[in-house]
Amino acid sequence: MDRNTLQEQAAKRLDLTHRLICQWATGVGKSSVLLKFLRDHPGMDCLILVPEQNNIQNWMDEFSKFGAPMGLVRIACYASLHKYENTAWDIVCYDEAPHFDTEKRKTICRSIRAKYVLALGAVIDKDETEALESVYGHFERSWVSFSKAIEWGILPPPEVHIIHMQLDDSKRIHWYKGSQYTDKGYYDLLEGKVKKTVSEYDAHPNALTKNRMLQAGNARRKFLGQLKDEAALIVRHELELKGKRFLCFCSSIKQAEMLGSEYAFTSKTPVSMRLLERFNNHEIDQLYVVGKLIEGQNLNDIECGVIVQLGGTSRITVQEAGRIMRAKKPVIYIPVFDGTQDDKFLYTVTSNISEQYIKHVNL
Repeated sequence: MDRNTLQEQAAKRLDLTHRLICQWATGVGKSSVLLKFLRDHPGMDCLILVPEQNNIQNWMDEFSKFGAPMGLVRIACYASLHKYENTAWDIVCYDEAPHFDTEKRKTICRSIRAKYVLALGAVIDKDETEALESVYGHFERSWVSFSKAIEWGILPPPEVHIIHMQLDDSKRIHWYKGSQYTDKGYYDLLEGKVKKTVSEYDAHPNALTKNRMLQAGNARRKFLGQLKDEAALIVRHELELKGKRFLCFCSSIKQAEMLGSEYAFTSKTPVSMRLLERFNNHEIDQLYVVGKLIEGQNLNDIECGVIVQLGGTSRITVQEAGRIMRAKKPVIYIPVFDGTQDDKFLYTVTSNISEQYIKHVNL
């Protein structure tokens, strides 16, 4: 299966079924399904919904590359969905479809009439699919994982370096309620809080207990991430010596600023899009990001990537890895602490990429 055939077949399935979910690994070319569908159905009114403002320009670039007219196409952010209440379209495309799944957005979408509906995303889980179907009825599904895209030759085989580390259990450097803890001791404390909040949520599932559970999980994940500064510095030094163009996903703004300084691309970065332009124009060769570039960003000529702390959800992890998989010969570095929640986070990667492409090293 080649990329063009896959896209053409998906466009035809949309034509036949009127409702299609394309859950494809990043880099396979989900947007081309819509472009090829519109090519075969000229004159259709089309609404494309995207997560952020900068995704609008990405879609406009895709139309330009494809040579497709945009006269009857409207692109808008999910945040502006209310402006399209009680409208009618030939086709509505939900880009990064998990953003659809809020009660307010579902209510608005029930008033939007569409003959065809296309949902795109690297990860669209069962709940998100059910949300779409609660509004539009049954969807056909096309699924292409990382491993399948690599097997078909659509994506290049990656080189994944798993950097194994151990939590220190000798130096007591963390204070909590009058007591000092080692790295391992403090992690065990956070792990205990997670287990407690999970039990509370299981016993009384409501918004309050869910929020406590999520907060405890985030605290554990951020703690692991902040302990990986040394590993990230070692990898950065190696990539700089090799003259590689790379993207580093950091666990916090503080970490991004420490590692990347003026190359930190975060919510606090002034004129952040200018920094992205500098990277794409080869003026700089490294970016350190937090909570950005997850969805729908085009980055030119990436060679390597570092995922300092794997995401707490499979969607985030797959999106991060997908950014790096756009390289011609992608190389990914992932530092992990053995015997921690990192083992489960790592499964999201290793379950999608064959073991033959994974190398294990100890730090």
